[in-house]
Amino acid sequence: MPGRNKQETSDLLFIYGRQPVWEALRSGIRIRRLILAKGTTGSLLSRVRNAALRNNVPIIEVGKNDLQKFVGAVVHQGVAAEVTASFYLNREEFYRIVQTKADPLLLILDQIQDPHNLGAIVRTAEIAGVDAIVLPEKGSAAINATVVKTSAGAVFNMRFFRTPSLTEEMGAISEQGVWIAALVPGSDQTIFHSDLTGSLALLVGNEGQGVRKNLLPLCAFKMTIPQFGKVNSLNASVSTAVALFEAVRQRRFRN
Repeated sequence: MPGRNKQETSDLLFIYGRQPVWEALRSGIRIRRLILAKGTTGSLLSRVRNAALRNNVPIIEVGKNDLQKFVGAVVHQGVAAEVTASFYLNREEFYRIVQTKADPLLLILDQIQDPHNLGAIVRTAEIAGVDAIVLPEKGSAAINATVVKTSAGAVFNMRFFRTPSLTEEMGAISEQGVWIAALVPGSDQTIFHSDLTGSLALLVGNEGQGVRKNLLPLCAFKMTIPQFGKVNSLNASVSTAVALFEAVRQRRFRN
């Protein structure tokens, strides 16, 4: 099987925005320092400061313009943090979830390259209760500050697994009894007529090419989102949200 058996290394990065920093503090990851812009106020910012104090996180106060030296010209909302986080599961950890979780719900992302799309997908996946997200090592956006911000900090509550070969990994996942459903345009089968209960992995393609053709034979079935307007496509994050919450409806709100 492809993938790593060793523990993934931790990433050091600056994150920004009140909700992402708050979620980082709540998740228990290591925060090296909290950086606040002088004169910035707000209830969530007060909670961020108090949580940092309780956890003995060093707090630095700087001018608003000086904060941009750490995070660049972004909408930082007066707060940033330097964090050390290990976002990725190793092989053993990932397959422990697949094997021990009752009816796992996985998300396989085929080369999602836009970090804003990836962040939006992660946010939806966390809310929908996805157990883990599978990403290829090559051709996918990395988890960076943009992804953290767009996900509103959901990355800190989501589990990720990277693989050097999505083709081989999908075969290994299928061998564990997980059905892989590809979300593609033009299929005769809609998401509303598909069985999305049980052990399931939703495969979503990238923004431009969709799911790569060599991955489709590895899927148990293909399905589409019916569309009735003149615009002929949804972006990857919206499509993922629609399909995931149809799965949630079927799995949690059965008649």
